[in-house]
Amino acid sequence: MTTKLIRFSSLCTAFTALFLLTADGRAQTPAKGQEVAAATTLTFVPVTERKNPVKLVLSDIKGSRRQLSEFKGKVVVVNFWATWCVPCKGEMPEFTKAYSTYRDRGVEFLGAANEPRSSRPKVEVFMREYAMQFPVWLEVGDQALTDFGVGPGIPDTVIVDKQGRIAARIVGATDGAHLRELIDRVIQE
Repeated sequence: MTTKLIRFSSLCTAFTALFLLTADGRAQTPAKGQEVAAATTLTFVPVTERKNPVKLVLSDIKGSRRQLSEFKGKVVVVNFWATWCVPCKGEMPEFTKAYSTYRDRGVEFLGAANEPRSSRPKVEVFMREYAMQFPVWLEVGDQALTDFGVGPGIPDTVIVDKQGRIAARIVGATDGAHLRELIDRVIQE
């Protein structure tokens, strides 16, 4: 497989003193004086190597069942996150900015929250706090992360092409520059 894999490690200065991620994705406070390096992996999948469209069926914030296939014909940025996830909070402003930039260019954003239906009030507060204008769906589980080739921890982001196939993945927290770089590559196809 010739999938182009770009690896980079960077110090996430905003998070350095705040957390360590454990293997299961839970936040953990670092020991005093301990430095936290966050490794993020970006993967771009060439058009010729993309598999069949991925399926995702979740409940929207109002409780209706929704499917990713509803966005066929658009590039879709799916961000897997949760209200309790510290790195998710750190990257969310980049997603709200990117949404403002790309929404009129045929790109849809979808917040796939790893939250049960009972957490709807917390999710709505989070959405207001981060000025999230894009759709948010609830009840993401481990199987959805596996199907998208990410996880088990969050945050993770998948960019789906106009045919519904995975075109790019970001495993771990991302920044605006890397997010825009991958979106631009997919919309130019």
